[in-house]
Amino acid sequence: MNRIIPGLLLTMFLYQACNSPKNAGEDTPAKTDSTATAEAGNDGPVEVTFTQAQYNIAAIELGQPERRDISSTLKVNGTIDVPPNQRVTVSVPYGGYVRNLNHDLLPGQRVRKGQVLAVLENPEFIQLQQDYLETKARLDYTDQEYQRQQELSRENVSALKVFQQTASERQRLQAQLAGQAQRLTMLRINPASLRADKLTRTIPVPSPVDGYITMVNINLGKFVNPADVLAEITDISHIHLALSVFERNIDQIRVGQRLRYAVGQEGRPVHPATVILIGKEISPQRTIEVHAHPQTATPSIIPGAYVSAELDVTSQSVSALPESAVVSFGGKSYVYVLISKEKGQYQFRQVTVQPGIAENGYVAVTLPADIDPQKTPVVVKGAYSLLSKLNNQEE
Repeated sequence: MNRIIPGLLLTMFLYQACNSPKNAGEDTPAKTDSTATAEAGNDGPVEVTFTQAQYNIAAIELGQPERRDISSTLKVNGTIDVPPNQRVTVSVPYGGYVRNLNHDLLPGQRVRKGQVLAVLENPEFIQLQQDYLETKARLDYTDQEYQRQQELSRENVSALKVFQQTASERQRLQAQLAGQAQRLTMLRINPASLRADKLTRTIPVPSPVDGYITMVNINLGKFVNPADVLAEITDISHIHLALSVFERNIDQIRVGQRLRYAVGQEGRPVHPATVILIGKEISPQRTIEVHAHPQTATPSIIPGAYVSAELDVTSQSVSALPESAVVSFGGKSYVYVLISKEKGQYQFRQVTVQPGIAENGYVAVTLPADIDPQKTPVVVKGAYSLLSKLNNQEE
């Protein structure tokens, strides 16, 4: 729990430590025996004394430990993922040459549903339209013949066999026309508006969804086959987190559980998310994939990006202090308690502690048994100033 030592504060401490009068007087506090002991070799309790001026400059605040419900956290890693139905591959049912290309067709570019990505050209498109119109003309004639044979059949003038042959041909042409209409619809050609004098040799390729271009595989003049991928589009409006949780920790995860995550190098996880699915397969690394849905998402989030997350797995009531009350030095952590206040002099005792779990600016701390947390004030702000003076004294 590093703290930045204000330059001005350090200067004043050093000045007072190095330039204080040698003779003890009313304005110069005498060094306590315990402080002298600390300077001699830490054979007793480590104590430090502040004058009223030093106390004010350090902006020291006192308080007591308080009971708080703090959750222990499980740290996991993963990536930003997109459901399969939000990742679209753009292809065409019939091949053709790329005759026109949207100038915005670049990876990372946003496209709207229905926006034309490219225009393909192929003489076969004309043949499909021609076949449809010819079939439609034959069906129109067969419809008339069917009605005529039906009337004749009722009057027993025509043989029943001829009527049945006409009905069969009519059904065949109806099926053929319906199939040709579906093929034209796949090419974005409206059969109902098709006319012999308005056949087209080109078809548009629109975007099937709103999203972002992630891959482009075409260029002007290229011939694309029905199996070719023209582009890939990803809709990031429904992204989720794919987190890897070790097998030994999976029993601490449940659907609906809240977590916090950070993307890339954002630092401490702060974005909220909720667990929506727990996988049922263990990877060779003995991890299980857990899916979580972010509560908020921004267009800057990129699928595949690395994420770090923290899950609150247990909650317990502990004795806690603000994180500013605990300082670290030399691989140890300390807090400072006020042991006396006399004639403008504040005497503090340095206490070694083992910080526990931390959450929302508070950290679990257990004070030694000889300190009554309800009667002994603890420095909750300005603790690093006390540590600095102790270090200066020991030098």
